[in-house]
Amino acid sequence: MDSKLIDKYYKGECSPQEVEQVLEWFKRKEMDAGQLQDMYEFWQEAEEEKTNEEFSQASARLFTNISQKIDAQEKQSLTQHSVPVAAKKRKPAYIKNNQWKVLMKVAASIVLPIGLVWLLAVYFSGTTQPETQLVSVETSPGTRKTIHLADGSTIMLNGGSKVSYQPHFSASKREIRLKGEAFFEVAKDSLRPFIVQTGTLSTQALGTSFNISYREKENAISVALATGIVKIDKGTQQASSQIARLKPGQQLIYNKVNHGYKVKDFDAREVLSWREGILYFKQANLAQVVSKLENWYGLTVELTGKIPGRDKEWHYTGSYQNQSLDNVLEGIAFVKKFSYEKNGNTVKIKFN
Repeated sequence: MDSKLIDKYYKGECSPQEVEQVLEWFKRKEMDAGQLQDMYEFWQEAEEEKTNEEFSQASARLFTNISQKIDAQEKQSLTQHSVPVAAKKRKPAYIKNNQWKVLMKVAASIVLPIGLVWLLAVYFSGTTQPETQLVSVETSPGTRKTIHLADGSTIMLNGGSKVSYQPHFSASKREIRLKGEAFFEVAKDSLRPFIVQTGTLSTQALGTSFNISYREKENAISVALATGIVKIDKGTQQASSQIARLKPGQQLIYNKVNHGYKVKDFDAREVLSWREGILYFKQANLAQVVSKLENWYGLTVELTGKIPGRDKEWHYTGSYQNQSLDNVLEGIAFVKKFSYEKNGNTVKIKFN
């Protein structure tokens, strides 16, 4: 199929004979689940182009016109190929006709922007790509790992963290999904933004470095920018809105419970020192100390005795580089006056 003919079709410039040729071409194409998924992804990418009212109105008109042509073509086909009732038990022909009808309506709704037209033509010319599996890299508590991506970017994973991504990024974006904490150094590519998904937040950059912490047990998501510029959106791919644009030295703190957020300056030693194996506490309250210990060493902390309440301030500042759990607990216990005991993967802290 000539890509110029497809281009004419979407511009509404085809003759009746050319329309029939395009429809017959789609009709002959058998679509499996993977190909239909790719068509949906094309649709999603095209949706991003619908940023103005004029485009949306043109899209609706074109979709309606093409749908009507498809319906008319299908009715004509059914009339020309009517069969006795006894023969209607054979379903393949119906399935095929219905399939190309659905496919064409999906393709029509795309209203392909320039650049996707040839991509669709090449895709359906017979050359298909095998379905790829996501690459997932995970670290155990207390370990760190550096990942080198195909685009030249690097990811350093903190302990108890996981990233997932396509082995080969698409032509329009580089997308990563993160659970835990990681530091990203993004290679510059003005045509493909680098996007990190963390729950309802997405952080987008072109060439920059930043740290993200997104742990399921913690109430906050934090994004700290070291170099460059990033923008942070909230919501889904279909409906999202920008909530912040960070400059170097700034950090976004987003509350997962009440959905509030704030932007402030951050202490690089406090946020980034984990990359050097430093467990750093800066005026950390009891809950923060417990959370860091659990994430760093992969254990559960239980508190007993006279646990400090909200009416009594409890903060701790300290730094430990590549230290054992015992050394860290002894250091904190000496200052904060508590005892502890270990039982397998559990540490019981008793306040005096």
